[in-house]
Amino acid sequence: MTSPAERPAAAPPKPPPGVALFEWVKQELIASIARGEFSPDEPFTTQREIVERYGVSSTTAVRALNELVAGGLVVRRRGRGTFVTDRTLPHVPQGQRVMTFVSPGSGGVHESELLSGMAEESAALGYRLAIEHAPDVAREEAVLRRMAAGGSQGVMLFPHDHSTAAGAVDELQRLGVAVVVVDRYFPGLPTDAVIFDDFAIGYEVTSAMLERGHRHPAMLWSESDATSVRDRLSGHYRALHDRGLPELPERSALRVYDPLDPTARRQRLRSMLESPERLTAVICGNAPTLELAVSDLLAMEARFLGAVELAAMDQFLTFDMSPLAVVSARLPAREMGRQAARLTHDRIEGAGTPRRHVVLRAPVHVADRGQNTLAVVGAEVTQR
Repeated sequence: MTSPAERPAAAPPKPPPGVALFEWVKQELIASIARGEFSPDEPFTTQREIVERYGVSSTTAVRALNELVAGGLVVRRRGRGTFVTDRTLPHVPQGQRVMTFVSPGSGGVHESELLSGMAEESAALGYRLAIEHAPDVAREEAVLRRMAAGGSQGVMLFPHDHSTAAGAVDELQRLGVAVVVVDRYFPGLPTDAVIFDDFAIGYEVTSAMLERGHRHPAMLWSESDATSVRDRLSGHYRALHDRGLPELPERSALRVYDPLDPTARRQRLRSMLESPERLTAVICGNAPTLELAVSDLLAMEARFLGAVELAAMDQFLTFDMSPLAVVSARLPAREMGRQAARLTHDRIEGAGTPRRHVVLRAPVHVADRGQNTLAVVGAEVTQR
């Protein structure tokens, strides 16, 4: 029998696919802070400990720590080290009020920024922030139904695509638990929500692509039932209608793209490239879809004529806009998290105003006409 000393060390955790290492480490550290694992008077985890725990480079560890410092979650004290800022846990005695963030736990940058905003604002308001991951639709309902018995006074919910949690949310509200939905909403259930102006995002991104001379852009989606994507599609259609252009369902229908295998994704792109209305532009529902579309276009075995410009209806890079996109919307996800925590607090405090949706505008960035841009260019057919 192998002794404990002889057993191999457990492998370090791995980030979800498509998530940058520094963003994943940053999110993990934010979750640890939100769970109360670090006290303001005790040194925060060190660069070396991050390297050993997560199996990343020193560069990645430093960047993750720098992001936490920039976000105000930790502070560096000369000669002493790094500490959680005092405002992260201000006057929080045992048994203090709790807010809970319920999310799919996908580990993306969007969720990380949301969590950062929630952690900052809930701490400033004197709450402990708990985190519950619901990896699928069924467990989302189960997690929510536990909330009333779990001591949480408020719940901030990031619902799944095709979520069936409206009944559980209604039950929580009837029991007096404050519920704020983020990023999307339940059309058939009155709730507080903090959302982006997704109709405007769809309209403005599409309008910018049409102004660049594209008449029939294609739409690619990662989700199909969330109100965020439905509202963006409505904005897309309105932009087409305002310019007298037809809707082309083969190019815009809410069909998921990301979960398909590479062969199926490329077949879909190929059918659009070969259609009578030549494909010159692709608008992606989010940044991960944009990256997939670029990879798929570049990997196509069969050639296609011309160039394809790309746009994204959200993007979460450190740049103002993705170098892959000529048009992109930058979503204020951290502000969404702050607003959600503030609205949850107001409801816990007994605000008697009608339930409301807080709608956040997202700036749309467009490459200048004289600016160098990237496009996917089809290979020329060589004559033999």
